[in-house]
Amino acid sequence: MKAKLLLATILICASAMMLQARLPLPIRVIGGTKFYYHEVEKKETLYSIAHKLGITEADIAKYNPGVAQDGLKAGQYLFFPVADFAGHKRPSADTSQPGAAAAPPQSFTHTVEKGETLYGISKNYGISTADIIRLNPEANAGIREGQTLQIPQAQAQQPATQGNEAPVTADTDEPQQDSTMVYVTIRPGDTMFSTAKRYNTSIDKLMELNPGISPQNFKSGDIIRIRPNYYTTIEAERETTEFHTYEIQRGDTYFSLSRRFNVSVDDLKAANPDMKKKLKRGKTLYIPVKKTETVLIDPSMTGGNRQEIIQEVYDSIHVFNDDNNINVALMLPFMLNQTRPNKQARLFTEFYKGFLMAVDTIRKQNVGKSINVYAFDTQDSKSHVSSALKSGSMDSMDIIFTPDDSDQIDLLAQFGTENKIAVVNSFSLKNDNYNDYPTLFQVNTPQNYMQAKLFDFFDETFHGYEVLFLNMPTEEEKEMIGELRAHLDAKGVPYTTLDIETSLQADTLSQSLTPGRKYVIIPTSSGRNILIKSLDAIKSVKLDRYDVNLCLLGHPEWTTYTAEFGADFNQVDTYLYSRFFTKHDSQDIHDFDEKYHQWYGEYMIYAAPKFGLLGYDTGCYFLSLFMNGKDYNNNFNYTGLQNSFDFDRVSNWSGFINKSVYFIHFTVFNTIETIIK
Repeated sequence: MKAKLLLATILICASAMMLQARLPLPIRVIGGTKFYYHEVEKKETLYSIAHKLGITEADIAKYNPGVAQDGLKAGQYLFFPVADFAGHKRPSADTSQPGAAAAPPQSFTHTVEKGETLYGISKNYGISTADIIRLNPEANAGIREGQTLQIPQAQAQQPATQGNEAPVTADTDEPQQDSTMVYVTIRPGDTMFSTAKRYNTSIDKLMELNPGISPQNFKSGDIIRIRPNYYTTIEAERETTEFHTYEIQRGDTYFSLSRRFNVSVDDLKAANPDMKKKLKRGKTLYIPVKKTETVLIDPSMTGGNRQEIIQEVYDSIHVFNDDNNINVALMLPFMLNQTRPNKQARLFTEFYKGFLMAVDTIRKQNVGKSINVYAFDTQDSKSHVSSALKSGSMDSMDIIFTPDDSDQIDLLAQFGTENKIAVVNSFSLKNDNYNDYPTLFQVNTPQNYMQAKLFDFFDETFHGYEVLFLNMPTEEEKEMIGELRAHLDAKGVPYTTLDIETSLQADTLSQSLTPGRKYVIIPTSSGRNILIKSLDAIKSVKLDRYDVNLCLLGHPEWTTYTAEFGADFNQVDTYLYSRFFTKHDSQDIHDFDEKYHQWYGEYMIYAAPKFGLLGYDTGCYFLSLFMNGKDYNNNFNYTGLQNSFDFDRVSNWSGFINKSVYFIHFTVFNTIETIIK
C-alpha cells in the first residue's frame, strides 16, 4: 500500500554530504542530471585527487567503481553528481547523535474554534473536562469561538530511553493517549526539523502522529502531538548513477552498447561528448549505469534540501497505493440470510446500488483506471466484521464503508488506521470516533458543528429581526432551541415565546406583532403536528399584515415534509437547515431516478435521505478523491445531487468531519434557493 520513498537527487548520509564547498569542476548533463567531471592528469593518484577536491577516496570510488579495480589512467574522466556535492556542510558534533529532549510545557494554549465543545476538546487531548475547568474556571459556564483555554498535559511519567530506540512498551500507534504523548504549540520560526531536534524525535514521527501537517501547512500557533526521545532514522531508496569504463571492441555501436548495458543512446553520447560518431576500437567509453541504493535520512542533519526531504517523507506516509487500481469494500448489513430483509437492510442495498452507479460515472471520466468493489454482508454482527478483517484480503482495500453500528465502526476505524485505509461512516450521526482515528471520515455533519453554522447563518440573515418562539407544551422541544436561546442571550438579543395549547389562532399571533418590525418565527418542536397546528395562522397573518415583515425558521426534519407543506413554506417565506437536500423537480434528480429504474427495475425507497442518492454522492466524492492522488489531506469541496462534502480534520491528529450544511429558502416567489455553508 505504501509508495516507495524515492530521493532522486539527495544523498543524506553519504560522505559527500560532509563537503565544505562545491567542487571546482566543470559540469556535464547526462540523462537530465548534472555531474561534475574531472580529467585525470599524469601522476595523479586517488589520494592526490581526493586531497585536491576536498573529498575522500571512497567518494571517488562510489561513483567510479572501476578505479578501485583498474586504477587510474591519465586522460580518464571521473564523475560526481552535482546534487551530492553542492555546498553540503559537515554536521556539528552535537547533532550527530540524539540528545536529551527539551522539557515539554506543563500546559499549552488552545483557541476555541467554531463548533467545538468542552467535551470534544477534552477528548481530543486525552484529559477530562474537569482538568480543563481547573485551569479555566470560566469554561464551566460554557465556551465560545475565539476563547483561549489553558490545557494541562496529561499527567504521565516519561520513560527512559537508550540511544536511538524508543521504549518498546510505549511504541504503539494506537489512537489513544499514552504515557509518552505531549502536546506542543508550533512557535514562530519553527520548522519540522527544528521541532524534531528540540524534542529528540524525527520528522517521520511528527508526521505519523500528526497526519494533518504537511510541508505546506506547518504553521505557527498550531498544536501538534509529540513523543519526546523517539528518535529514528528513515530508511529510503534513491536512484543514483555509477560510471563504468569500457574498452571499445570491433563492431561496437552506440545502439548495441545501449542494449547491452541497458542505457539510452543519448545518455551514452552525453557521457562521452569527445567521442566521434563512429566508435574507435581500443578507446575508453564511459557507461552511466543507474542503480538503486538505500540511504538513511537523519532528522538532525544540517545539510541538503530540507524542504524536498520533508516532501519525500510526507509522500511516503500519506500517498500510498499509487497504481491505477482503487479497491473499495462496502461492509453493510444487507441481511441476505433473511428471506425478507427488513427496510433498513433494503436501504443499505439501495446505497450499494447507488454506489455502483457512481463507479460507472467515475470510470467514464477516468479511462484506464480500475475500480474494484467488494460487498460484504455484515449481518449486523460485530463478529462477522471481525472475521472479514481476519480474512487477509481487507488490508488491500483503499476505502471501507462502514455500517451504522458504533462498535463495528470502532473496529473498522482501528483497522483502517493500522493499514492506512480510508474508513467512511456514511450513516451514524452520533459516533465521534473521528476524534481518535486519523483515516476515519464522518459524512454526517456533527450536531455541534451544524449548530455553529446555523448560528452564524442566523446572525447574518436575521440581524435586526424580533425572535418569536412557538411552543407546544405537549411536544418535545428540540435540543437546538435551548442552544439558540443561550446564543441569543450571549448576543443580548431579546426573544419572546408564544405557547400553543391546541392550535395557533391568527388573532393571537397578530396581537404579538408590532407594526414596522421584522419577525422570525421559530417553532420549538420539529414534528408535523406543530406545522398542522400553526401554518394556517401564520399564512393568514402573512397575507393580512402588510405592516410587518414575517418569515419562518424550521428544522431539518421539515425537508421530508416538502411534498405536503412545500407550497405553505413558500407562502410564509420559510428557511430550513439540513445535512442534505434534494430539489425533487430538478432535471438532474429526474434523470438519476430514471437511470436507477433502468438499471434495477425499481425506484428508490422513499426515505430521508434517499440511500441510493447517498451511495451515489459519496461514491462520486471518494472515488474522485482517490483518482486525484489518494492523499486525504487534498480533499476538496463537493456538491452532489443530495449531499455536499467539506471535510476537515478536527485536529492535526484526528480524522475528518463533514462541515457542510444546507440552508434552504422557500421564497414568496415560489422558488427554492439553496445555500451551502
